[in-house]
Amino acid sequence: MSPPQSQSTAENPGGRFDSWVLRILTQPPVSRATRVVIVAVYVGVIGVIDYASGTSISLQVFYLAPIALALAWLGFFAAFVASVCSIIVRVGGDYLLEAEYTRRPSIIWNVLGFLATYMIVAWILRAFITLRRELEERIHSRTAALEREVTAREHLQHELTEISERERRTIGNDLHDGLGQHLTAMAFAAEVLTQQLDRQDPLAAGTAREIGRLAGEGIAYSRQLARGLLLTAIEPASLTRELEELAAALERQTGVRCHFESRSAPLVGDSSTASQIFHIAQEGLRNSLRHAAPTMVNLSLHGEKSALVLAISDNGPGPAVPGGGDAALREIEHRARLIGAEFTREINPGQGTRLCCRVPLASSPLAS
Repeated sequence: MSPPQSQSTAENPGGRFDSWVLRILTQPPVSRATRVVIVAVYVGVIGVIDYASGTSISLQVFYLAPIALALAWLGFFAAFVASVCSIIVRVGGDYLLEAEYTRRPSIIWNVLGFLATYMIVAWILRAFITLRRELEERIHSRTAALEREVTAREHLQHELTEISERERRTIGNDLHDGLGQHLTAMAFAAEVLTQQLDRQDPLAAGTAREIGRLAGEGIAYSRQLARGLLLTAIEPASLTRELEELAAALERQTGVRCHFESRSAPLVGDSSTASQIFHIAQEGLRNSLRHAAPTMVNLSLHGEKSALVLAISDNGPGPAVPGGGDAALREIEHRARLIGAEFTREINPGQGTRLCCRVPLASSPLAS
Protein backbone atom coordinates (compact mmCIF):
# COMPACT_ATOMS: atom_id res chain seq x y z
CA MET A 1 0.00 0.00 0.00
CA SER A 2 2.99 2.33 0.47
CA PRO A 3 3.73 3.03 -3.21
CA PRO A 4 0.20 4.27 -4.00
CA GLN A 5 0.33 6.60 -1.01
CA SER A 6 3.71 7.97 -2.05
CA GLN A 7 2.44 8.44 -5.59
CA SER A 8 -0.67 10.20 -4.32
CA THR A 9 1.44 12.56 -2.23
CA ALA A 10 3.70 13.28 -5.18
CA GLU A 11 0.71 13.98 -7.41
CA ASN A 12 -0.89 16.29 -4.80
CA PRO A 13 1.66 18.97 -3.86
CA GLY A 14 -1.18 21.11 -2.55
CA GLY A 15 -1.75 18.60 0.25
CA ARG A 16 1.88 18.84 1.30
CA PHE A 17 1.70 22.65 1.24
CA ASP A 18 -1.43 22.61 3.42
CA SER A 19 0.31 20.31 5.90
CA TRP A 20 3.35 22.60 5.96
CA VAL A 21 1.19 25.68 6.61
CA LEU A 22 -0.74 23.94 9.39
CA ARG A 23 2.50 22.78 10.98
CA ILE A 24 3.89 26.32 10.93
CA LEU A 25 0.68 27.68 12.47
CA THR A 26 0.32 25.05 15.19
CA GLN A 27 3.99 24.28 15.91
CA PRO A 28 6.04 27.50 15.54
CA PRO A 29 9.76 26.72 15.29
CA VAL A 30 10.91 29.95 17.07
CA SER A 31 10.69 31.50 20.52
CA ARG A 32 7.84 33.74 21.68
CA ALA A 33 9.89 36.94 21.47
CA THR A 34 10.94 36.06 17.93
CA ARG A 35 7.29 35.48 17.03
CA VAL A 36 6.38 38.98 18.27
CA VAL A 37 9.16 40.50 16.17
CA ILE A 38 8.11 38.53 13.08
CA VAL A 39 4.48 39.68 13.37
CA ALA A 40 5.52 43.32 13.93
CA VAL A 41 7.93 43.28 10.97
CA TYR A 42 5.27 41.56 8.84
CA VAL A 43 2.75 44.33 9.61
CA GLY A 44 5.38 46.99 8.92
CA VAL A 45 6.42 45.48 5.56
CA ILE A 46 2.81 45.27 4.37
CA GLY A 47 2.29 48.86 5.57
CA VAL A 48 5.29 50.07 3.54
CA ILE A 49 4.05 48.25 0.46
CA ASP A 50 0.56 49.62 1.04
CA TYR A 51 1.95 53.15 1.34
CA ALA A 52 4.07 52.72 -1.78
CA SER A 53 1.13 51.42 -3.84
CA GLY A 54 -0.91 54.53 -3.17
CA THR A 55 -4.58 54.92 -2.37
CA SER A 56 -5.87 53.42 -5.59
CA ILE A 57 -4.93 49.85 -4.55
CA SER A 58 -6.26 48.34 -1.31
CA LEU A 59 -4.06 45.80 0.55
CA GLN A 60 -6.53 45.31 3.37
CA VAL A 61 -6.73 41.55 2.89
CA PHE A 62 -2.96 41.11 3.17
CA TYR A 63 -2.99 42.31 6.78
CA LEU A 64 -4.84 39.09 7.62
CA ALA A 65 -1.57 37.14 7.29
CA PRO A 66 0.26 38.72 10.29
CA ILE A 67 -3.03 38.71 12.22
CA ALA A 68 -3.37 34.96 11.62
CA LEU A 69 0.23 34.41 12.74
CA ALA A 70 -0.38 36.46 15.88
CA LEU A 71 -3.48 34.39 16.65
CA ALA A 72 -1.78 31.02 16.08
CA TRP A 73 1.48 31.90 17.79
CA LEU A 74 0.49 34.33 20.55
CA GLY A 75 -3.25 34.02 21.19
CA PHE A 76 -6.48 35.90 20.52
CA PHE A 77 -5.47 39.09 22.39
CA ALA A 78 -2.29 39.29 20.30
CA ALA A 79 -4.46 38.95 17.18
CA PHE A 80 -6.58 41.90 18.41
CA VAL A 81 -3.44 43.99 18.97
CA ALA A 82 -2.13 43.03 15.53
CA SER A 83 -5.49 44.02 14.01
CA VAL A 84 -5.39 47.43 15.70
CA CYS A 85 -1.78 47.98 14.59
CA SER A 86 -2.65 46.93 11.03
CA ILE A 87 -5.54 49.42 10.94
CA ILE A 88 -3.31 52.20 12.34
CA VAL A 89 -0.60 51.46 9.77
CA ARG A 90 -3.09 51.25 6.89
CA VAL A 91 -5.18 54.29 7.80
CA GLY A 92 -2.07 56.25 8.82
CA GLY A 93 -0.48 55.60 5.44
CA ASP A 94 -3.65 56.70 3.67
CA TYR A 95 -3.75 59.82 5.86
CA LEU A 96 -0.19 60.70 4.89
CA LEU A 97 -1.21 60.20 1.25
CA GLU A 98 -4.17 62.52 1.92
CA ALA A 99 -6.78 59.97 0.99
CA GLU A 100 -10.22 61.53 0.76
CA TYR A 101 -11.97 59.08 3.13
CA THR A 102 -9.56 59.96 5.97
CA ARG A 103 -10.96 63.50 6.17
CA ARG A 104 -14.57 62.42 6.57
CA PRO A 105 -16.40 61.61 9.82
CA SER A 106 -17.22 58.20 8.34
CA ILE A 107 -13.62 57.14 8.90
CA ILE A 108 -14.64 55.95 12.36
CA TRP A 109 -17.21 53.63 10.78
CA ASN A 110 -14.58 52.39 8.28
CA VAL A 111 -12.11 51.69 11.06
CA LEU A 112 -14.69 49.78 13.05
CA GLY A 113 -15.59 47.82 9.92
CA PHE A 114 -11.94 46.92 9.34
CA LEU A 115 -11.59 45.83 12.95
CA ALA A 116 -14.79 43.78 12.89
CA THR A 117 -13.68 42.02 9.68
CA TYR A 118 -10.31 41.15 11.16
CA MET A 119 -11.83 39.90 14.41
CA ILE A 120 -14.39 37.70 12.64
CA VAL A 121 -11.67 36.11 10.53
CA ALA A 122 -9.50 35.68 13.62
CA TRP A 123 -12.37 34.03 15.51
CA ILE A 124 -12.99 31.57 12.65
CA LEU A 125 -9.30 30.81 12.41
CA ARG A 126 -9.05 30.28 16.18
CA ALA A 127 -11.92 27.78 16.02
CA PHE A 128 -10.16 25.94 13.20
CA ILE A 129 -6.80 25.84 15.02
CA THR A 130 -8.48 24.67 18.23
CA LEU A 131 -10.26 21.90 16.34
CA ARG A 132 -6.99 20.94 14.66
CA ARG A 133 -5.14 20.73 17.96
CA GLU A 134 -7.90 18.71 19.60
CA LEU A 135 -7.87 16.32 16.66
CA GLU A 136 -4.09 15.91 16.89
CA GLU A 137 -4.29 15.29 20.63
CA ARG A 138 -7.02 12.71 20.09
CA ILE A 139 -4.97 10.99 17.39
CA HIS A 140 -1.88 10.96 19.61
CA SER A 141 -3.92 9.62 22.52
CA ARG A 142 -5.48 6.84 20.48
CA THR A 143 -2.15 5.99 18.86
CA ALA A 144 -0.51 5.73 22.28
CA ALA A 145 -3.40 3.55 23.52
CA LEU A 146 -3.09 1.32 20.46
CA GLU A 147 0.67 1.01 20.95
CA ARG A 148 0.12 0.07 24.58
CA GLU A 149 -2.47 -2.50 23.55
CA VAL A 150 -0.16 -3.99 20.93
CA THR A 151 2.69 -4.13 23.44
CA ALA A 152 0.45 -5.78 26.03
CA ARG A 153 -0.77 -8.27 23.44
CA GLU A 154 2.78 -9.14 22.39
CA HIS A 155 3.74 -9.53 26.04
CA LEU A 156 0.75 -11.81 26.59
CA GLN A 157 1.66 -13.85 23.52
CA HIS A 158 5.20 -14.31 24.83
CA GLU A 159 3.85 -15.35 28.23
CA LEU A 160 1.47 -17.85 26.62
CA THR A 161 4.33 -19.26 24.58
CA GLU A 162 6.49 -19.61 27.68
CA ILE A 163 3.63 -21.33 29.51
CA SER A 164 3.13 -23.64 26.55
CA GLU A 165 6.83 -24.49 26.51
CA ARG A 166 6.79 -25.21 30.24
CA GLU A 167 3.79 -27.48 29.80
CA ARG A 168 5.53 -29.28 26.96
CA ARG A 169 8.59 -29.82 29.13
CA THR A 170 6.41 -31.10 31.99
CA ILE A 171 4.62 -33.57 29.73
CA GLY A 172 7.93 -34.59 28.18
CA ASN A 173 9.45 -35.27 31.58
CA ASP A 174 6.38 -37.26 32.60
CA LEU A 175 6.62 -39.34 29.45
CA HIS A 176 10.36 -39.91 29.84
CA ASP A 177 10.54 -40.50 33.59
CA GLY A 178 7.06 -41.89 34.25
CA LEU A 179 5.62 -43.78 31.31
CA GLY A 180 9.03 -44.69 29.96
CA GLN A 181 10.07 -46.36 33.21
CA HIS A 182 6.76 -48.23 33.47
CA LEU A 183 7.12 -49.53 29.92
CA THR A 184 10.73 -50.53 30.60
CA ALA A 185 9.66 -52.49 33.69
CA MET A 186 6.89 -54.06 31.63
CA ALA A 187 9.39 -55.08 28.96
CA PHE A 188 11.70 -56.69 31.56
CA ALA A 189 8.75 -58.52 33.13
CA ALA A 190 7.67 -59.78 29.71
CA GLU A 191 11.23 -60.99 29.03
CA VAL A 192 11.34 -62.88 32.33
CA LEU A 193 7.92 -64.38 31.66
CA THR A 194 9.04 -65.43 28.19
CA GLN A 195 12.06 -67.26 29.61
CA GLN A 196 9.86 -69.01 32.18
CA LEU A 197 7.31 -70.14 29.59
CA ASP A 198 9.73 -71.20 26.88
CA ARG A 199 9.85 -74.81 28.12
CA GLN A 200 6.44 -75.12 29.72
CA ASP A 201 4.10 -73.43 27.19
CA PRO A 202 5.64 -72.27 23.88
CA LEU A 203 2.35 -70.66 22.79
CA ALA A 204 2.14 -68.54 25.93
CA ALA A 205 5.86 -67.75 25.58
CA GLY A 206 5.17 -66.37 22.10
CA THR A 207 2.42 -64.17 23.47
CA ALA A 208 4.74 -62.90 26.23
CA ARG A 209 7.43 -62.24 23.64
CA GLU A 210 4.92 -60.21 21.59
CA ILE A 211 4.02 -58.22 24.70
CA GLY A 212 7.72 -57.51 25.22
CA ARG A 213 8.06 -56.40 21.61
CA LEU A 214 5.09 -54.03 21.90
CA ALA A 215 6.48 -52.68 25.17
CA GLY A 216 9.78 -52.03 23.42
CA GLU A 217 8.02 -50.12 20.66
CA GLY A 218 6.12 -48.15 23.29
CA ILE A 219 9.41 -47.27 24.98
CA ALA A 220 10.90 -46.03 21.71
CA TYR A 221 7.76 -44.08 20.86
CA SER A 222 7.48 -42.46 24.31
CA ARG A 223 11.16 -41.49 24.21
CA GLN A 224 10.68 -39.93 20.81
CA LEU A 225 7.64 -38.01 21.99
CA ALA A 226 9.50 -36.88 25.11
CA ARG A 227 12.45 -35.74 23.04
CA GLY A 228 10.17 -33.71 20.76
CA LEU A 229 8.49 -32.08 23.74
CA LEU A 230 11.73 -31.39 25.59
CA LEU A 231 13.48 -30.04 22.51
CA THR A 232 12.76 -26.36 23.18
CA ALA A 233 16.23 -24.87 22.61
CA ILE A 234 17.85 -25.61 19.25
CA GLU A 235 21.12 -24.08 18.17
CA PRO A 236 20.97 -22.48 14.70
CA ALA A 237 23.78 -24.72 13.42
CA SER A 238 21.87 -27.89 14.38
CA LEU A 239 18.48 -26.87 12.95
CA THR A 240 19.00 -28.74 9.67
CA ARG A 241 20.02 -31.95 11.46
CA GLU A 242 17.05 -31.74 13.84
CA LEU A 243 14.60 -31.26 10.96
CA GLU A 244 16.10 -34.24 9.14
CA GLU A 245 15.71 -36.41 12.24
CA LEU A 246 12.14 -35.14 12.69
CA ALA A 247 11.18 -36.18 9.17
CA ALA A 248 12.81 -39.60 9.62
CA ALA A 249 11.08 -40.17 12.96
CA LEU A 250 7.64 -39.30 11.60
CA GLU A 251 8.22 -41.60 8.65
CA ARG A 252 9.01 -44.48 11.01
CA GLN A 253 5.93 -43.75 13.10
CA THR A 254 3.38 -43.32 10.32
CA GLY A 255 4.80 -45.28 7.41
CA VAL A 256 4.26 -42.25 5.17
CA ARG A 257 7.36 -41.17 3.26
CA CYS A 258 8.69 -37.90 4.71
CA HIS A 259 11.41 -36.44 2.51
CA PHE A 260 13.66 -33.66 3.82
CA GLU A 261 15.72 -31.38 1.61
CA SER A 262 18.02 -28.52 2.55
CA ARG A 263 19.96 -26.32 0.17
CA SER A 264 21.90 -23.12 0.87
CA ALA A 265 20.00 -22.60 4.10
CA PRO A 266 21.27 -19.51 5.99
CA LEU A 267 21.70 -19.70 9.74
CA VAL A 268 19.15 -17.86 11.86
CA GLY A 269 20.35 -15.36 14.41
CA ASP A 270 19.49 -17.12 17.69
CA SER A 271 18.34 -20.39 19.23
CA SER A 272 14.88 -19.00 19.99
CA THR A 273 14.16 -18.41 16.30
CA ALA A 274 15.62 -21.81 15.40
CA SER A 275 13.40 -23.49 18.01
CA GLN A 276 10.29 -21.74 16.68
CA ILE A 277 11.13 -22.83 13.13
CA PHE A 278 11.54 -26.42 14.34
CA HIS A 279 8.17 -26.38 16.10
CA ILE A 280 6.53 -24.82 13.02
CA ALA A 281 7.90 -27.70 10.95
CA GLN A 282 6.79 -30.20 13.59
CA GLU A 283 3.24 -28.83 13.74
CA GLY A 284 3.03 -28.54 9.94
CA LEU A 285 4.17 -32.11 9.33
CA ARG A 286 1.83 -33.53 11.95
CA ASN A 287 -1.05 -31.49 10.58
CA SER A 288 -0.44 -32.79 7.04
CA LEU A 289 -0.13 -36.40 8.21
CA ARG A 290 -3.19 -36.15 10.44
CA HIS A 291 -5.63 -34.31 8.15
CA ALA A 292 -4.44 -34.48 4.52
CA ALA A 293 -4.13 -38.32 4.27
CA PRO A 294 -1.04 -38.08 2.03
CA THR A 295 1.25 -40.82 0.73
CA MET A 296 4.25 -38.48 0.72
CA VAL A 297 5.24 -35.29 2.53
CA ASN A 298 8.13 -33.02 1.54
CA LEU A 299 9.93 -30.78 4.03
CA SER A 300 12.41 -28.24 2.64
CA LEU A 301 14.63 -25.55 4.13
CA HIS A 302 16.45 -23.15 1.84
CA GLY A 303 17.62 -19.56 1.48
CA GLU A 304 15.83 -17.04 -0.71
CA LYS A 305 16.67 -13.32 -0.99
CA SER A 306 17.95 -12.66 2.53
CA ALA A 307 15.34 -14.98 4.01
CA LEU A 308 15.05 -18.51 5.32
CA VAL A 309 12.14 -20.39 3.75
CA LEU A 310 10.59 -23.44 5.38
CA ALA A 311 8.10 -25.28 3.13
CA ILE A 312 5.91 -28.32 3.81
CA SER A 313 3.99 -29.89 0.92
CA ASP A 314 1.96 -33.07 0.64
CA ASN A 315 0.08 -34.95 -2.08
CA GLY A 316 -3.04 -35.65 -0.04
CA PRO A 317 -6.60 -34.80 -1.12
CA GLY A 318 -6.96 -32.52 1.91
CA PRO A 319 -8.92 -32.64 5.16
CA ALA A 320 -12.11 -34.68 5.08
CA VAL A 321 -13.85 -32.03 7.14
CA PRO A 322 -13.54 -28.35 6.05
CA GLY A 323 -11.44 -26.48 8.56
CA GLY A 324 -9.56 -29.59 9.71
CA GLY A 325 -6.29 -28.68 11.40
CA ASP A 326 -7.31 -25.09 12.14
CA ALA A 327 -5.91 -25.28 15.68
CA ALA A 328 -2.54 -26.41 14.37
CA LEU A 329 -2.56 -23.69 11.73
CA ARG A 330 -3.32 -21.03 14.34
CA GLU A 331 -0.42 -22.38 16.39
CA ILE A 332 1.87 -22.12 13.35
CA GLU A 333 0.66 -18.58 12.57
CA HIS A 334 1.25 -17.56 16.18
CA ARG A 335 4.80 -18.92 16.19
CA ALA A 336 5.48 -17.27 12.83
CA ARG A 337 4.37 -13.86 14.18
CA LEU A 338 6.68 -14.25 17.17
CA ILE A 339 9.73 -14.41 14.89
CA GLY A 340 8.42 -11.88 12.34
CA ALA A 341 7.89 -14.51 9.66
CA GLU A 342 5.33 -14.58 6.87
CA PHE A 343 3.13 -17.68 6.81
CA THR A 344 1.10 -18.74 3.76
CA ARG A 345 -1.08 -21.73 2.93
CA GLU A 346 -1.83 -22.93 -0.59
CA ILE A 347 -4.49 -25.56 -1.21
CA ASN A 348 -4.73 -27.32 -4.58
CA PRO A 349 -7.81 -29.59 -4.52
CA GLY A 350 -6.83 -33.13 -5.36
CA GLN A 351 -3.13 -32.22 -5.64
CA GLY A 352 -2.13 -31.41 -2.07
CA THR A 353 -1.42 -28.56 0.30
CA ARG A 354 1.67 -26.41 0.71
CA LEU A 355 2.58 -24.53 3.88
CA CYS A 356 5.32 -21.92 3.62
CA CYS A 357 7.03 -19.89 6.34
CA ARG A 358 9.40 -17.14 5.20
CA VAL A 359 11.71 -15.80 7.92
CA PRO A 360 13.39 -12.47 7.00
CA LEU A 361 17.09 -12.30 7.80
CA ALA A 362 19.33 -9.23 7.73
CA SER A 363 22.53 -11.06 6.88
CA SER A 364 23.36 -14.65 7.65
CA PRO A 365 26.20 -16.99 6.73
CA LEU A 366 25.25 -20.11 4.79
CA ALA A 367 24.95 -23.28 6.74
CA SER A 368 27.46 -25.94 5.85
